[in-house]
Amino acid sequence: MGRTAAILLAISYAAAAASPQKDGETLFKQCEFKAAARVFEHALATEPESARLHFWLGRSYERMAELASPLFARRDARKAKFHLEAAVRRDPGNRVFLREMFDFYVESPEWFDGGLARARDILERLGTDEEADTLNMMVAQSRKDYGGPAGVLGKAVFRISGAAGYLAPLR
Repeated sequence: MGRTAAILLAISYAAAAASPQKDGETLFKQCEFKAAARVFEHALATEPESARLHFWLGRSYERMAELASPLFARRDARKAKFHLEAAVRRDPGNRVFLREMFDFYVESPEWFDGGLARARDILERLGTDEEADTLNMMVAQSRKDYGGPAGVLGKAVFRISGAAGYLAPLR
């Protein structure tokens, strides 16, 4: 009986240890991005080298940035970038992480100087496959959308509104 209890205790401990990540992923899938971010941040305190936790935390902040007011969007985007890059550094061959980082840079070049160049670098790391033409077209379209006068004006507006985000308290 003692051995069975020890095995059950070990199994329940392992399940509890894995549950914060699963809880965070469930919250993310329910579009509860702020709550998911809190769960992932808490889990990262005990597992700071987890590429998967950094990835999901980055995705949570990415979605928060998409939905936030201009006051908070830039701050959330910086956090998303930090955690997505941390995930890629910890697991550089993970194509899912690389693709998320690529999409982030292509879809939000107004937040980061050199984002499209970084997307191109990631595209080279992804190598050639049936998706390469589509990904190249995404970079070209984003460059076209954000490279002209309207893009310069848009970037200026984001920078001015983002400056206020530096002064805003963390949510």
